[in-house]
Amino acid sequence: MFGLFMRRLTVDTSTEGIKRISTILDQNSIKYEVRSERSRGTIGMGLDAAAYARANLAMYKGASDPTFIYSVYVNLKDYKRAKKLIG
Repeated sequence: MFGLFMRRLTVDTSTEGIKRISTILDQNSIKYEVRSERSRGTIGMGLDAAAYARANLAMYKGASDPTFIYSVYVNLKDYKRAKKLIG
């Protein structure tokens, strides 16, 4: 889809939440796009990996998994309807 005519419907860090929303949109025949990004950029992830390597630890051992941010976009014409559906 062409991003110029799309509006961000929601943002979430939970894959379960995004799956719930995508299921609702699919059931109502609303086209959407999911975009993901890391909350910690490439440089930050590299610094983390280097720090763990220097300490001779497995990366993220005992820590939470790296966080991803998921954004769901819908067409402008479907935005109000989609917003109402996901509540």
